[in-house]
Amino acid sequence: MPYWMYIFAAVAALVLSFIVLAFVIGNDHAKRGPRRWPAPLLKPRGWTRRLKTLCAAVFFLCFVLSVITGFLGSIDPYRNFNMTFFWVIFGLGAPYLTLLIGNWYSQVNPWATLTQLINRVIKGFDTGRLSYPAGLSYWPAVLLYVALIGLELFGHIRPFSLSVLLVAYTAINLVAVWLIGANAWFRYGELFSVMFRLWAKCAPVAWERHEDNRIRVVFRLPFTGLIGQRIEHISLLVFLLFMLSSTAYDGLRETKVWFQIFWQDPFNLLTPLLGEPPIRAYVWLRPWYVAFESLCLVLSPFLYLLLFWAFLWLGKRLTRSRHTLKELSLRFGFSLLPIAIVYHVTHYYTLLLNQGVKIRALISDPFGWGWDLFGTTYTARIPLLPDMGFVWNSQTVLILLGHVASVYLAHVEALTVFRSPRQATLSQLPMLGLMVLFTGAGLWILAQPLQG
Repeated sequence: MPYWMYIFAAVAALVLSFIVLAFVIGNDHAKRGPRRWPAPLLKPRGWTRRLKTLCAAVFFLCFVLSVITGFLGSIDPYRNFNMTFFWVIFGLGAPYLTLLIGNWYSQVNPWATLTQLINRVIKGFDTGRLSYPAGLSYWPAVLLYVALIGLELFGHIRPFSLSVLLVAYTAINLVAVWLIGANAWFRYGELFSVMFRLWAKCAPVAWERHEDNRIRVVFRLPFTGLIGQRIEHISLLVFLLFMLSSTAYDGLRETKVWFQIFWQDPFNLLTPLLGEPPIRAYVWLRPWYVAFESLCLVLSPFLYLLLFWAFLWLGKRLTRSRHTLKELSLRFGFSLLPIAIVYHVTHYYTLLLNQGVKIRALISDPFGWGWDLFGTTYTARIPLLPDMGFVWNSQTVLILLGHVASVYLAHVEALTVFRSPRQATLSQLPMLGLMVLFTGAGLWILAQPLQG
């Protein structure tokens, strides 16, 4: 079928889901809250503590191995353990695991483990010397996140430079912990801690700590952990929006349309200045193009923020609400998280199947020196290659489900913000337009490589 039919059908399904939700979901549903199925309280025992310590040690040693293999191993990214482990297993597999079982990363954070080891030698190392400024909030995590994605897209990272990056990031963490303390830094500044907490909010499993360190496992429907949640600071909203905008931008910059905007100059902006089409000056314009792309990446979450505010403002005008735009954006911000999650999954899950499975071979030969420690070097390199029809259909379904979840979350939140169901539904008409825009744009970007 033509791709426009997929996009039209997805948008139609999204609009239909909005209509159904408007009639089915009322104030009683919003007040009742999400359904939860709590398990009995569990008291940690000796074997559970040892298991946690073992998992943290293994995860920490994997990062140590990543640094060592990057400095001493093969320069071939596909033969070196650190590239596949960090970018694919940790960068993709770890968030997807979090989406299934909750925030396991908080128990095995390698930089928190290193902090604990140092604290045994230097007492009070993790207590901090300065109070964390309240206004700073999550901005350090935002800055580190933008820097990481910028290096991934434009830094031409190789095994050696990745090890340098990991050492530099470790130094940043240790200095920050020494200055402001482990609790503040791993809550606000360490980007992976912030990222995995957001992913965990969407998981069907939550881990709640009670008195005497007892833990209760709570089961729930996916994404319903976001109901009733509020974004505490605008910086966390920007972080969330960068999760969305960086993924969309990574797909957009690979399309022919994006390439033509700069190099073929369809609006005739650069040609008069250069005296020739930009493509003929590719060699010396290339650094400027990279700078242009980098600037677009940095600005992308703020452009999404302006777009989000614009649609919220329309809803505010329709309902004549007295809530400020800032208050509305913090209350409705988490409704965009399912979209960010499904965008990430649809764009990158095939990489986990293609390159991620090769970690089995790289464990036997982490340095790329021809070792075969566990007998898997030559027998575990075959990637999983799903049918492209299956890939496209799964991407379409995931995009649609993520947007329907976002419409549902926004509608439930609107019922708690506005006085009547009618006013709540009216306020969400502009948000529906935003979801339709995101759905169409997301599917269009995903379709470009298939059509090209």
